[in-house]
Amino acid sequence: MVKLIFGTMIGLIFLWITPIVQADEEFQISYSCMDCHPDRYGEWSRSTHALAVSDPVFEAAYMRALKSDPKYGEYCLGCHSPITKATKDFNLTKSISIEGVSCSFCHSVTGVEKNNYVFNASSPMQGPYSDSNTDAHNSEYSPLLTKSEFCAGCHEFSINGVPVYETYSEWKEGPYAAEGKQCQDCHMEAKRGEAAKNGPIREKVYQHFWYGGHSGLFLEKAFDLKEDSLQETGNMVKVTLNITNRNVGHKIPSGFPARKVVLEFTASDEKGQEIYRDQRVYAKTLVDQYGDEVSDFWKAASIAKDNRIKPRESRVEVFEFKMPDGSGKVETKAILRYQLEAEIVTRSLESMNVEIAKTSKTVQFGKTAIEVTASKKTPGIGWIGVMIAMVAVYIIHRKKC
Repeated sequence: MVKLIFGTMIGLIFLWITPIVQADEEFQISYSCMDCHPDRYGEWSRSTHALAVSDPVFEAAYMRALKSDPKYGEYCLGCHSPITKATKDFNLTKSISIEGVSCSFCHSVTGVEKNNYVFNASSPMQGPYSDSNTDAHNSEYSPLLTKSEFCAGCHEFSINGVPVYETYSEWKEGPYAAEGKQCQDCHMEAKRGEAAKNGPIREKVYQHFWYGGHSGLFLEKAFDLKEDSLQETGNMVKVTLNITNRNVGHKIPSGFPARKVVLEFTASDEKGQEIYRDQRVYAKTLVDQYGDEVSDFWKAASIAKDNRIKPRESRVEVFEFKMPDGSGKVETKAILRYQLEAEIVTRSLESMNVEIAKTSKTVQFGKTAIEVTASKKTPGIGWIGVMIAMVAVYIIHRKKC
């Protein structure tokens, strides 16, 4: 009888302990971090990393990839739900899988080997501080989290020998890497404050918004655009513009190949009638085996063109047009736009078209300049606003179905 009771007690203790051990071996959902890291959780929850799976642009592309070949699903989830590399939950049945790029993923990474992450749930929480001390979890200092190499696992990707995303390489080959300026310095701007609730005040606490091409304020700081000269020869006018990537550590645009930067140039007479229009497009163009342009990476066979603007590179663009007879004044205007067109789950095509820089000039034909105006316009809602609109359309569509 005593043996039976003792055996039962051991069994109950084992059943009570087992879930705890299993829980320690599983990745924790990001919500569990909120009590101790409310600010970081709040930033992350509004970031594109948190939306990496639920973003309707990704969802539409993911469906197309699966339809093309189910194996491509793992390529997509490798970055949009990287935790699935360890859990093998490629059907996204677990809460942690649909969190996108989650807290427990990034903070369990111990290395990046050939652009692949090394991580597991039993690792101590990796962080950028050597003096972290908490009863909530084991902590370990990792300088990797403050280095650009950490980003390479997702922001450097090739398939079929075709480099699709090269943001890390673009940084590494540019002046910012030589100067020691990391991706995190721009995209996770550090401020003074607490990394954890009731923790010590630190001089550098990295924000978890990951602002980038989806942020209007980031785009506004990217370029310098100016009119260098205007020359008149008879009734011909030649305008020279200078566009400079002054504040971005990689090529612009970077990442998703469907992104473009477009320089629009127009000239109008004194009545406001347009007399000339032209544009320059800066983009990376992927083509399939037949030479047709594609945006779905799994269809890419080669790169047809890549004229994107490198860090601190200046491009000189010349526009030449004929003045109509009898014209007095001519107004020239140049606008730089950041564009993205992407299919979403409603099968409609949503577009992002954000004005990020502008310059204009008015001259009296045959005389010196009488008026010069130059301005930079703050972009509107940017990509975050576009994403919110896309999500709203998606929700409305599902309610109707």
